[in-house]
Amino acid sequence: MKELPRRLFHIFGGLSIAIAGLLVPQSIFLPPLIAATITFLIVEVIRLKFPVVNRQFLLYFRVLLREGEASRFTGSAYLLIASVIAFLIFDKPIAVMALGFVALGDPVASIVGERWGKKKIRGKSLEGSGACFVACLILGIILASVTHIPLPLVVVGALGATFIEALPLPINDNLTIPLVSGGAITAVNLLCFQ
Repeated sequence: MKELPRRLFHIFGGLSIAIAGLLVPQSIFLPPLIAATITFLIVEVIRLKFPVVNRQFLLYFRVLLREGEASRFTGSAYLLIASVIAFLIFDKPIAVMALGFVALGDPVASIVGERWGKKKIRGKSLEGSGACFVACLILGIILASVTHIPLPLVVVGALGATFIEALPLPINDNLTIPLVSGGAITAVNLLCFQ
Protein backbone atom coordinates (compact mmCIF):
# COMPACT_ATOMS: atom_id res chain seq x y z
CA MET A 1 0.00 0.00 0.00
CA LYS A 2 2.92 2.32 -0.68
CA GLU A 3 0.76 4.42 -3.02
CA LEU A 4 -2.09 4.94 -0.54
CA PRO A 5 -1.56 8.73 -0.17
CA ARG A 6 -1.53 9.07 -3.98
CA ARG A 7 -4.69 7.00 -4.34
CA LEU A 8 -6.53 8.93 -1.63
CA PHE A 9 -5.47 12.20 -3.26
CA HIS A 10 -6.74 10.83 -6.58
CA ILE A 11 -10.12 9.90 -5.09
CA PHE A 12 -10.70 13.14 -3.19
CA GLY A 13 -9.25 15.41 -5.88
CA GLY A 14 -11.18 13.76 -8.69
CA LEU A 15 -14.45 13.63 -6.75
CA SER A 16 -13.99 17.27 -5.73
CA ILE A 17 -13.86 18.31 -9.38
CA ALA A 18 -16.89 16.16 -10.23
CA ILE A 19 -18.95 17.43 -7.27
CA ALA A 20 -17.99 21.06 -7.90
CA GLY A 21 -19.01 20.60 -11.53
CA LEU A 22 -22.33 19.19 -10.40
CA LEU A 23 -23.12 21.90 -7.85
CA VAL A 24 -21.77 25.05 -9.51
CA PRO A 25 -23.26 26.46 -12.73
CA GLN A 26 -21.03 25.64 -15.68
CA SER A 27 -20.54 29.30 -16.61
CA ILE A 28 -19.02 29.89 -13.16
CA PHE A 29 -17.24 26.55 -12.76
CA LEU A 30 -15.59 26.09 -16.16
CA PRO A 31 -13.44 29.27 -16.44
CA PRO A 32 -11.58 28.63 -13.13
CA LEU A 33 -11.16 24.95 -14.07
CA ILE A 34 -9.63 25.94 -17.42
CA ALA A 35 -7.41 28.56 -15.73
CA ALA A 36 -6.26 26.04 -13.09
CA THR A 37 -5.52 23.47 -15.79
CA ILE A 38 -3.49 25.92 -17.88
CA THR A 39 -1.58 27.08 -14.77
CA PHE A 40 -0.87 23.48 -13.75
CA LEU A 41 0.35 22.63 -17.26
CA ILE A 42 2.67 25.66 -17.26
CA VAL A 43 4.12 24.50 -13.93
CA GLU A 44 4.56 21.01 -15.38
CA VAL A 45 6.41 22.33 -18.45
CA ILE A 46 8.64 24.58 -16.31
CA ARG A 47 9.56 21.83 -13.88
CA LEU A 48 10.32 19.39 -16.71
CA LYS A 49 12.47 21.99 -18.50
CA PHE A 50 14.45 23.12 -15.44
CA PRO A 51 16.01 20.30 -13.35
CA VAL A 52 16.40 22.49 -10.23
CA VAL A 53 12.67 23.25 -10.24
CA ASN A 54 11.86 19.61 -10.91
CA ARG A 55 13.99 18.46 -7.96
CA GLN A 56 12.10 20.81 -5.62
CA PHE A 57 8.75 19.70 -7.06
CA LEU A 58 9.66 16.04 -6.59
CA LEU A 59 10.88 16.73 -3.06
CA TYR A 60 7.65 18.44 -1.98
CA PHE A 61 5.25 16.07 -3.72
CA ARG A 62 7.17 12.77 -3.66
CA VAL A 63 4.48 10.98 -1.62
CA LEU A 64 1.95 11.70 -4.40
CA LEU A 65 4.15 10.90 -7.39
CA ARG A 66 5.23 7.79 -9.21
CA GLU A 67 8.86 7.34 -10.21
CA GLY A 68 8.17 7.85 -13.92
CA GLU A 69 6.50 11.20 -13.29
CA ALA A 70 9.90 12.72 -12.61
CA SER A 71 10.36 13.01 -16.37
CA ARG A 72 6.79 13.32 -17.67
CA PHE A 73 3.46 14.93 -16.84
CA THR A 74 1.82 13.79 -13.62
CA GLY A 75 -1.47 11.93 -13.46
CA SER A 76 -3.03 15.10 -12.04
CA ALA A 77 -2.25 16.97 -15.27
CA TYR A 78 -4.09 14.35 -17.29
CA LEU A 79 -7.04 14.41 -14.87
CA LEU A 80 -7.32 18.19 -15.21
CA ILE A 81 -7.13 17.99 -19.01
CA ALA A 82 -9.81 15.27 -19.03
CA SER A 83 -12.00 17.36 -16.73
CA VAL A 84 -11.90 20.36 -19.05
CA ILE A 85 -12.58 18.23 -22.13
CA ALA A 86 -15.40 16.32 -20.41
CA PHE A 87 -17.21 19.47 -19.31
CA LEU A 88 -16.77 21.00 -22.77
CA ILE A 89 -17.99 18.06 -24.88
CA PHE A 90 -20.40 16.09 -22.67
CA ASP A 91 -23.63 17.08 -21.02
CA LYS A 92 -22.87 18.16 -17.46
CA PRO A 93 -24.38 15.05 -15.75
CA ILE A 94 -22.38 12.76 -18.04
CA ALA A 95 -19.15 14.70 -17.42
CA VAL A 96 -19.73 14.45 -13.67
CA MET A 97 -20.32 10.71 -13.86
CA ALA A 98 -17.33 10.06 -16.13
CA LEU A 99 -15.02 11.99 -13.80
CA GLY A 100 -16.45 10.15 -10.82
CA PHE A 101 -15.60 6.87 -12.53
CA VAL A 102 -11.93 7.77 -12.95
CA ALA A 103 -11.73 9.32 -9.49
CA LEU A 104 -12.99 6.21 -7.71
CA GLY A 105 -12.76 3.26 -10.10
CA ASP A 106 -9.10 3.61 -11.07
CA PRO A 107 -7.64 3.74 -7.53
CA VAL A 108 -10.01 1.04 -6.26
CA ALA A 109 -8.84 -1.22 -9.11
CA SER A 110 -5.22 -0.56 -8.14
CA ILE A 111 -5.78 -1.20 -4.44
CA VAL A 112 -7.71 -4.44 -4.97
CA GLY A 113 -5.44 -5.63 -7.77
CA GLU A 114 -2.30 -5.01 -5.72
CA ARG A 115 -3.68 -6.67 -2.60
CA TRP A 116 -5.78 -9.55 -3.93
CA GLY A 117 -5.08 -9.75 -7.66
CA LYS A 118 -4.19 -13.29 -8.72
CA LYS A 119 -5.49 -13.64 -12.28
CA LYS A 120 -3.42 -11.29 -14.44
CA ILE A 121 -3.98 -10.35 -18.05
CA ARG A 122 -1.31 -8.07 -19.58
CA GLY A 123 -0.28 -6.84 -16.13
CA LYS A 124 -3.79 -6.03 -14.88
CA SER A 125 -5.73 -8.29 -12.54
CA LEU A 126 -9.28 -9.51 -13.08
CA GLU A 127 -9.96 -8.85 -9.41
CA GLY A 128 -8.90 -5.21 -9.80
CA SER A 129 -11.06 -4.83 -12.90
CA GLY A 130 -14.03 -6.35 -11.07
CA ALA A 131 -13.51 -3.93 -8.19
CA CYS A 132 -13.32 -1.03 -10.67
CA PHE A 133 -16.66 -2.04 -12.18
CA VAL A 134 -18.36 -2.42 -8.80
CA ALA A 135 -16.99 0.91 -7.53
CA CYS A 136 -18.08 2.70 -10.72
CA LEU A 137 -21.49 1.05 -10.63
CA ILE A 138 -22.14 2.00 -6.99
CA LEU A 139 -20.96 5.57 -7.53
CA GLY A 140 -22.94 5.75 -10.77
CA ILE A 141 -26.15 4.63 -9.04
CA ILE A 142 -25.63 7.27 -6.35
CA LEU A 143 -24.95 9.97 -8.94
CA ALA A 144 -27.91 8.82 -11.08
CA SER A 145 -30.25 9.74 -8.23
CA VAL A 146 -29.03 13.35 -8.60
CA THR A 147 -28.21 13.57 -12.31
CA HIS A 148 -31.20 11.51 -13.51
CA ILE A 149 -29.04 9.48 -15.88
CA PRO A 150 -30.92 6.22 -16.61
CA LEU A 151 -29.44 3.17 -14.88
CA PRO A 152 -28.71 1.32 -18.16
CA LEU A 153 -26.45 4.26 -19.10
CA VAL A 154 -24.72 4.00 -15.72
CA VAL A 155 -23.93 0.36 -16.51
CA VAL A 156 -22.64 1.33 -19.98
CA GLY A 157 -20.37 4.00 -18.46
CA ALA A 158 -19.11 1.68 -15.72
CA LEU A 159 -18.33 -0.99 -18.31
CA GLY A 160 -16.52 1.55 -20.51
CA ALA A 161 -14.47 2.81 -17.57
CA THR A 162 -13.60 -0.75 -16.51
CA PHE A 163 -12.65 -1.80 -20.03
CA ILE A 164 -10.27 1.14 -20.49
CA GLU A 165 -8.81 0.77 -16.99
CA ALA A 166 -8.02 -2.89 -17.75
CA LEU A 167 -6.14 -2.12 -20.96
CA PRO A 168 -2.40 -1.46 -20.70
CA LEU A 169 -2.57 1.61 -22.94
CA PRO A 170 0.40 3.98 -23.35
CA ILE A 171 -1.94 6.95 -22.73
CA ASN A 172 -2.59 7.86 -19.08
CA ASP A 173 -5.91 6.39 -17.94
CA ASN A 174 -6.78 9.60 -16.06
CA LEU A 175 -7.38 10.94 -19.56
CA THR A 176 -8.84 7.88 -21.27
CA ILE A 177 -11.25 6.59 -18.61
CA PRO A 178 -13.47 9.69 -18.40
CA LEU A 179 -13.41 10.34 -22.14
CA VAL A 180 -14.26 6.77 -23.11
CA SER A 181 -16.87 6.23 -20.40
CA GLY A 182 -18.47 9.63 -21.08
CA GLY A 183 -18.36 8.95 -24.81
CA ALA A 184 -20.00 5.55 -24.33
CA ILE A 185 -22.79 7.03 -22.20
CA THR A 186 -23.33 9.83 -24.73
CA ALA A 187 -23.40 7.47 -27.73
CA VAL A 188 -25.82 4.98 -26.15
CA ASN A 189 -27.97 7.83 -24.85
CA LEU A 190 -28.26 9.30 -28.36
CA LEU A 191 -28.99 5.90 -29.92
CA CYS A 192 -31.43 4.53 -27.34
CA PHE A 193 -32.83 7.27 -25.12
CA GLN A 194 -33.42 10.25 -27.45
